[in-house]
Amino acid sequence: MSVDLTQPHDVCLKCGRPTPLGVSLCENDNPGRIKSPSTTQVHATILIGVMVGFGLFLVLLRVGSAGVGPFPSMLAGYSTRADGGLDIAVTVSNGGQRSAGASCRLSANGAPDFRDYIFFTQPIQPGETRTFTQTVPAAPGAPALSPASLAVNCT
Repeated sequence: MSVDLTQPHDVCLKCGRPTPLGVSLCENDNPGRIKSPSTTQVHATILIGVMVGFGLFLVLLRVGSAGVGPFPSMLAGYSTRADGGLDIAVTVSNGGQRSAGASCRLSANGAPDFRDYIFFTQPIQPGETRTFTQTVPAAPGAPALSPASLAVNCT
């Protein structure tokens, strides 16, 4: 196969010899003239691989989190600090079948908000109820939290 080097051309992926446009292997490296996969085939293969990867990740996540929680919780007490922050006591129960820590969200008005204070508990044994104390710092430039409207939710 003769290639005019004054015209646009490709090169063989294996040896670097000039090839016609759109041809990825020269005659020496591809004597049977087997066609290269199309870009659609390559992209579909990648897409399928990514989808299978996400599926396996979801299965792994499901297996890894089986038997964890729920974590019923309640605000057991609080005290206001001089700097406008709070010291809170949260009672958390592990209703699951495995020992695990809970992720708790303290909301100022009971509804989730980006300003919520989030903290993690120590591991709690299945069926056990524990009380944790946590210091909630005052938000800069915001009014002090009103303890009467606080709500805690642990997952």
